[in-house]
Amino acid sequence: MSQTTDTYFIPSRPEILFKLNQLINDPDLDIDNICGVLKQDIALFSTVLSTVNTPYFGLAKKITSIEHAVALLGVNRVFSIVRLAALRNSLSTIGPMERFWDTGADVAHICALLSRRFREVNEDDAYTLGMLHDCGLPLMIHNFPDYKDFLKEVNGNSISGLHQAQLDRYGISHFDLGYALTNAWHLPETTCEAIRLQPEYKTFLTQNDDREEVRMQLCILLIAKEISRKYRTYWRVREPDTPFISNLEPVLNFMGLCDYDFFDFRDDVLSMLEN
Repeated sequence: MSQTTDTYFIPSRPEILFKLNQLINDPDLDIDNICGVLKQDIALFSTVLSTVNTPYFGLAKKITSIEHAVALLGVNRVFSIVRLAALRNSLSTIGPMERFWDTGADVAHICALLSRRFREVNEDDAYTLGMLHDCGLPLMIHNFPDYKDFLKEVNGNSISGLHQAQLDRYGISHFDLGYALTNAWHLPETTCEAIRLQPEYKTFLTQNDDREEVRMQLCILLIAKEISRKYRTYWRVREPDTPFISNLEPVLNFMGLCDYDFFDFRDDVLSMLEN
């Protein structure tokens, strides 16, 4: 990591996440107990239900009970939603960041869709990674009062360029803080590493070590971010169409894809998002 994170604000893991983690990993999984824990926190309970009822999940009718939500989505997917909701509640003092939270939801959904094509990555792990891939951004805003202005200055910068600009200005990057948060909240090490290594993807994808799962997660994340960027450009934000990942070729090469393969499934995903 570029600089130690010990001196920066990292929200501690909420007790509800500790309780849910214990219940989910219990060999005698009890859905009623999990739902009971969720009902203890009204803010998280409401966020889970509102998230489940977004168009992404394509449910035929509105879900009003947490039991129904857990039954439909599974405990791991719900746990991912709770993690992001807990982070949002922990950082409520920094003001509204709707675009950030919306982007996290977009990328999570696309990651889950991609994992169905690239089976080496578990769908729930892919969804969690997408949800929290930029969780260091609100931490930077909390730690540095001028960070929002800084983001406007570097708007449209590449992923590696943004990383370096943060190091130059603050001595630390939001990728570092994202790793620190997910590590402190006891997410799988592969997820934490994929978050941290985003700006180093070109080098990391060519290394010869035993972290193939991290590489696959990272590739799925970077492709999902590029598709999400395209989605926001065409239908939502109307920003200049500038690729955030300056060179996607190493990612496609690692996954054995050509440009035409990428464009085909990118357009398929964009069509699903549009509908």
